[in-house]
Amino acid sequence: MLHIPAVHTVFHKEMLFEAMALLYDIGTPLKSQFVSNGLNDTYSVETNTGKFILRIYKHLWRAESDIRFELDLLTYLKNCILPVSYPIQRRDGEWLTELDAPEGTRYAVLFSYADGAGKLNVDTSQAYGSAIAQLHHAMDFYEPKHERFALDAAHLLDEPLRAMLPFLQHRPNDVAFVQETAGRLKARLAEAANGAYDWGVCHGDLHGWNVFHSDDGSMTHFDFDCCGVGWRSYDLSVYLWDRVHGRSDSESFEDECWDAFLEAYTKERPLSEQDLAMIPVFVAVRQLWLIGLHTGGSTVWGSWQDDGYFDGKLKFLAAWVKAHNL
Repeated sequence: MLHIPAVHTVFHKEMLFEAMALLYDIGTPLKSQFVSNGLNDTYSVETNTGKFILRIYKHLWRAESDIRFELDLLTYLKNCILPVSYPIQRRDGEWLTELDAPEGTRYAVLFSYADGAGKLNVDTSQAYGSAIAQLHHAMDFYEPKHERFALDAAHLLDEPLRAMLPFLQHRPNDVAFVQETAGRLKARLAEAANGAYDWGVCHGDLHGWNVFHSDDGSMTHFDFDCCGVGWRSYDLSVYLWDRVHGRSDSESFEDECWDAFLEAYTKERPLSEQDLAMIPVFVAVRQLWLIGLHTGGSTVWGSWQDDGYFDGKLKFLAAWVKAHNL
């Protein structure tokens, strides 16, 4: 019999929540689902006391201190009476549960359930922009208690490039384009690292689908897995990036949802002209970060990053940097 090491484990959901019910005061599990295999594994469970979300962090994806930073931030935001999906402590007061997986130790965290659904239109974009301004304002006063990586040039550009370039070796023209573009973008980030730009704790993944809207107009923010200290203009740029990436001409880069989002945000929390000017730069940075994320995670998600994938991703990047003279 061959023994082949595993790189990623999917746990038996019923047995998983039987174990969680012994650790957390959640009642008796009635129905559970394996929701998604994303950056981490997400499970949902319905018990006789309510609904909950369990996230199991992938092996080596986040260090323990990184996770504790996220959980402490969410607890702080909850205490600020902001609508977030927050972590739930175990009966013994601990936040993390270590799981002995074949690939190594993995961390599990139980979260409150986010009611509502994803909804993206001009009205929700406006409400979301205002809500993110409030989130950033609260984060201005947060004092981290745990170490975590920064959303800086190393994280947003250097690490993604190391992951993606081996996938492009048969496309030398694209290697040159990516390296030249990344070099120009990195120079812009270096200029913005002088302390004069809005820098603070960020959500890191504000693409508009990490928030659920309810019929009464309320919303719940969730998935702070990409949070960290960084440029606030990067945080905002992710919303614009989600609206335009995949488009390939400058005329299609205008977007009313983005306009509504930014107008609502700046009405609550004004941004300097230099911070606003960095947003198109960060859209391009985000596109490279995404490619690096996909290629770097190929051992778990599969190597579906083929020529068609790169054709589409790099076509948008080329059109965007040309339209904005980056």
